[in-house]
Amino acid sequence: MIDPRVHNIGKGIHKDIQYPGKGPLPKYQKDTKALFHFRTYINNDERTLIDDSRAWDEPFELLFGHSFQLESWENGVKSMRPGERSMFYCVPEKCLGYTKLSKTLRDMHKKKKDKDAIVTKSCCGNQSTGYCDLDKLTGQSLIFEFDLLSVEQPGEYSKQIWTMTSDEKRLLVIELKEKGNNEFKAKNYDAAEQNYAKAIGTLEQLGLKEQPNSEEWNIIEDMKVPLLLNYSQVMICKEEYATAITHLNTVLKREPKNIKGLYRRATAHGGCWNIKEAREDWDLLAEVDPSQKSLVTRKLQELETRVKQKEAADRKKLKGMF
Repeated sequence: MIDPRVHNIGKGIHKDIQYPGKGPLPKYQKDTKALFHFRTYINNDERTLIDDSRAWDEPFELLFGHSFQLESWENGVKSMRPGERSMFYCVPEKCLGYTKLSKTLRDMHKKKKDKDAIVTKSCCGNQSTGYCDLDKLTGQSLIFEFDLLSVEQPGEYSKQIWTMTSDEKRLLVIELKEKGNNEFKAKNYDAAEQNYAKAIGTLEQLGLKEQPNSEEWNIIEDMKVPLLLNYSQVMICKEEYATAITHLNTVLKREPKNIKGLYRRATAHGGCWNIKEAREDWDLLAEVDPSQKSLVTRKLQELETRVKQKEAADRKKLKGMF
């Protein structure tokens, strides 16, 4: 079923150029980044479409020299020039790893599209990927169609976090925190949220390399506290109180007497009408820091006023129903 126009680029991989690219063949070295769209077909008479990256809005990024799970993709892209479209016919042995890659990409797209999306089991049993069409790919010959958009060499683009050294990640955290602070001051809350979230995620990656409760692990956990506090304040400003409470719980688990943590969690509980919890946090704040007693008294009075106003509004609404 191999197209007669194709030629070999390696054992079990045959290439068919649909549209030639422009310029010389790029130098593909460690940390070269290729950006491309792809389609995946089963190599059968119907040429059944499995995946199309255009449906996921963003092209695929391939970073060379990091043991990518599909050798056929690296070899295929290495033979291409920017602007080129080519099809690669691969024997089953050269397609191993595609099922796992496709599942990962599909799951990522689902989560991005719907934060509450749950990947369900497919019809193919307990060992399923969650996608019936992927479960049936074992032993199949596949065709990969690539549209190479661009090729960037090391130093021409911002490095992906997972390729950074520990020192580079630490510097990135400082930079992201500063960006988040500036965006927050400008009331650009969405941008602030993104920078703080990326900084927290970077620290979590650093923590994965350390033994829990080791000295270095504890340093990283301590570094997360101010970022979690800042992120929570953004969530309060956006009135996403439940998210704020979740992150403040993490802060207060590590530092039970953190003043900012108690203040912000009390505020968030009040925002989503967790009145009992709000009162408890305000009282605890006054206990931990007696200098805050006058502030706490005022906040509790404001909380009681809101409760009474809400109760009056609810009674009025209920009365109007009869």
